[in-house]
Amino acid sequence: MELIVLGNYGPFPAADGACSGFLLRDENTNILIDCGNGVMSRLQKYCKIEDLDAIMLSHLHKDHCSDMGVLKYAVQIKKNQKIMDKPIEVFCPATPEVEFNDFNIEGIFNTHIITDRMQINVKHFVITFYKTIHPVECYGMRIEKGGKVFAYSGDTVCSSNVIKLAESADLFLCEANATENLKSKSNVPHLSVKEACDIARKAGAKKLLLTHFYFEESRENYAKDAEGEFENIELSEELKVYKI
Repeated sequence: MELIVLGNYGPFPAADGACSGFLLRDENTNILIDCGNGVMSRLQKYCKIEDLDAIMLSHLHKDHCSDMGVLKYAVQIKKNQKIMDKPIEVFCPATPEVEFNDFNIEGIFNTHIITDRMQINVKHFVITFYKTIHPVECYGMRIEKGGKVFAYSGDTVCSSNVIKLAESADLFLCEANATENLKSKSNVPHLSVKEACDIARKAGAKKLLLTHFYFEESRENYAKDAEGEFENIELSEELKVYKI
């Protein structure tokens, strides 16, 4: 497996950046995890729309799903041009209903509602969803293939479910929106860098990759908070490929 970071900002991107979106793939499978603003254009550097096997949306905040509206138009046009002949499989929460109904369109997306501990198969990928704690319904994911484990926190605060989904993960992609600097200014419903590191330690994750960076916070502040907190840690970089 390999993971390509298409976007890693939230709640909106910095200049020339994109919000949450990650392409998980192997030699014959393409799974898009989250589809925030800016993700669609970057996705097509690596994968044609018609080659997507599935889309997993952790939750329906716009920084994780806004490009689904653009993707809807793309699928409609490609179907009209006979480039695509079937809808894309989408797995996501049912709420908030307004956002869900924006893209829940028969014939364009084949939408499946996810629930806590629900498990699905996409080709040889086994995916288990874990509900997290966030202002809207949200899920992290544990994805297993060929003895390797990729885990994604979604958006969350600390919870036992996040530790469980990251257990012994080869790569744990974890949101760490709140630096100590940001937490001193406001109470945000996100993990800090230190909290993400603590979860990775408790879960026994092998590598921690941080994401969901605040648009105006310096990477230096994130790196400073990470110093000495976890042995194998990295700040994710947009358009970088990570082998799992």
